[in-house]
Amino acid sequence: MTLQSAIQQTLTNSPELHEFTYKQEAIEGEIKTASLKPALNAGIEVENFLGTGEVSGIKGSELTLTLSSVIELGNKLNSRKAFAKAQFTLVEAQKQVHTLDVLAEVTRRYIDVLAQQALIDAQQEAETLARYTYQAVTKRVDAGASPVFEQQRAEAALARARLDVVTAQQTKQAMINSLAIMWGEQYPTFTDVAGDLFALQSSPSLTVLFNTLLGSPNLDVYTQEARLQASQVRLTQAANQSDLSWTAGIRRMNGIDETAFIAGVSMPLFAGERNIGEYEKQRAIQAQLEQQKESATQSLYHQLNMALMVRNNALLNVQTLQNSIIPPLVQALELVEQAYINGRFSYLEWVSTRHELLNAKQALIQSAKQAHQRGADIESLTAQPLVDTINTSFSRKTK
Repeated sequence: MTLQSAIQQTLTNSPELHEFTYKQEAIEGEIKTASLKPALNAGIEVENFLGTGEVSGIKGSELTLTLSSVIELGNKLNSRKAFAKAQFTLVEAQKQVHTLDVLAEVTRRYIDVLAQQALIDAQQEAETLARYTYQAVTKRVDAGASPVFEQQRAEAALARARLDVVTAQQTKQAMINSLAIMWGEQYPTFTDVAGDLFALQSSPSLTVLFNTLLGSPNLDVYTQEARLQASQVRLTQAANQSDLSWTAGIRRMNGIDETAFIAGVSMPLFAGERNIGEYEKQRAIQAQLEQQKESATQSLYHQLNMALMVRNNALLNVQTLQNSIIPPLVQALELVEQAYINGRFSYLEWVSTRHELLNAKQALIQSAKQAHQRGADIESLTAQPLVDTINTSFSRKTK
């Protein structure tokens, strides 16, 4: 399984992302509704019938047929359409942010598996070395050059090494399951992932990342929320202008056997005064959103700063472990091993050096894993790639 395949399957099958498609379809329906003009109403009215005396029966009745509607003033139609379209744009921005979050999670789970594979390799090397140590100790014990308890300790160390391998393999399978769940696969058909855990690029500067963040969907979503609220304010302003209601029709007066046209108009009074509270409320919400964007920007700056710090520290650890710690430990292990076989060093010194080397390799794996995962966090925040070997551009992932 490659990272690109995992990403593609997630984009295709993730219910979290498909949810936004239905949200957008719902808003498209709202846009159609918002585009409708006020409906025409047809009415019929009968007066002065089934009474008594001169208005008994229907001889004095009056029958009126009417059409009525509303003439919207204040550009309400366009304001409604603009508000609904702003909702659609906001959902699109929210979808982009959520897509970045989901893909970052896919990447992190993928890196978990990749790092676990490297850990299994290290544990298997440790098992091989523990087996070799046990065999070497056994020869010395059989020759009477070492006490029996050293053989027993070597045997226990070999059993522990085997257990570590089995545990690491079980953990890897659980991580594979978690990765496959991202695209809804409960029983994964793959057993390994591809990639070079130790292929790492240097980090961009914090200034570059801050500048990149300004154009990311994580901030654009606040811009779209502000635009939606601005549309809401304009819609509220439009409500300050009263609508004109009109009625027109024809009336049949049976009592005098005549027909006449009727017409009428009406308009609510003081609508602006009645709407002032709602307008002030929407303006306050608009100002609040501006403050929320500033707060979110500061929070994202902090997240970038911390992710970059952790990644740079992890990169430094990887470089130091690869160049200055593991090579001398490998050489030391070879020297201690030979010295033990020659009877010059104790079993404890051999085992201690072996553990130091294993711990250094595990630290190398964890540092490389951390560098990749914090890189995925940075990509999620900025929507720009760090160009690691196992990573793919977030800008391409979301298309």
